[in-house]
Amino acid sequence: MQITHAIAVTADTCNACHAPEVRQATQAPQLAGQDPGYLQKQLLHFQAGERGSAAADVYGQQMAAIAKTLSAAEAEQLAMHFSQQPTTATKTAEPTAAQLDQGRRLYIGSCGACHGNQAQGNLQLKAPMLAALESSYLQRQLTQFRDGGRGTSATDKPGRQMAMMSRQLTDSEIQAVAAYIGAGLP
Repeated sequence: MQITHAIAVTADTCNACHAPEVRQATQAPQLAGQDPGYLQKQLLHFQAGERGSAAADVYGQQMAAIAKTLSAAEAEQLAMHFSQQPTTATKTAEPTAAQLDQGRRLYIGSCGACHGNQAQGNLQLKAPMLAALESSYLQRQLTQFRDGGRGTSATDKPGRQMAMMSRQLTDSEIQAVAAYIGAGLP
């Protein structure tokens, strides 16, 4: 798919929050390297109010407002554009050895079956890549799933599955699994 000049300009606007050098400050996820179908689906969920409508999800509300300005073709082109970009690592806080061990055990026991042994994602299961996401973003999303801010739409089966899995996690377990993934699955 050919990326138009207009989409390149729109992608620059997206990078105001999603570029590597600003992601930690903006709390936005890395889009680079993610599956284009997953990215497009998330944009459509934001547009339809299936994501970003929870009162506690301020970042999601901002993204929903932006997504609503996109046509379906623009959402598809942006998803393709970002999927083709190289991923970049962002330095995060160093987790403790105990936190990494707890996170490893939780990931292997609950997450790896869908998201892959290296958090690379699984297209057949509609499980996105987690490996390139910062621990702070992962922690916020797991908390959103657990607390009902995500995964409540009847049309979002993978989201409902994540919500069900996340309800079993305590705050410290969420921190541990997010730290483990964010540390690059040591």
